[in-house]
Amino acid sequence: MHKVQCMIKRERIRILEYFQDHDILRKGYLPHQKFRSVLHSQKIDLTTEEFARLENYYALPDDRTLVNYKTFCDEIDAIFTAVDIEKNPCKRPATFIPPSILDPKDYLTPDEEVELDALLQRLGVYVKNNRLLIKPYF
Repeated sequence: MHKVQCMIKRERIRILEYFQDHDILRKGYLPHQKFRSVLHSQKIDLTTEEFARLENYYALPDDRTLVNYKTFCDEIDAIFTAVDIEKNPCKRPATFIPPSILDPKDYLTPDEEVELDALLQRLGVYVKNNRLLIKPYF
C-alpha cells in the first residue's frame, strides 16, 4: 500500500476519477481486470502478487471477483487531505511521510568517514582545476 501511495503522491494523481470512468453506474466496485487496467494506465506498476494482495484486501465480501475501488481511493487520497475536512475546516490533515529506503542502522565507521572526506576533497580539487559544472542551470 505504501508503494502505491508513494507513486500517487509523487505523480499527484487523483485516481478516483480514472476508476469512475470505468464504472458507468458509479457503484463503487469493478472487476479485477478493470481495477488492474486503471492502475496500469496511470503507470502504477505492481507485481502480480501485489495486485493479488490489493484485490483480495479490497474485494467485496459477497462477491470476491469485484474490487471495492471506492474504499481503495479513500485510503489513497488520505495522503492529500482528510476525508471530513468540509465538516471541520480547522482540522489539520496528517502529512504523508513515505517510508525511507535508507537503513537507519547504516552508519560509517570513523575510518570510512576519513576516507569519504578525502575522496570528496580530491573530487573538489579536480572539479575546481578542470572548471567542471557539477550542477546544471536547468
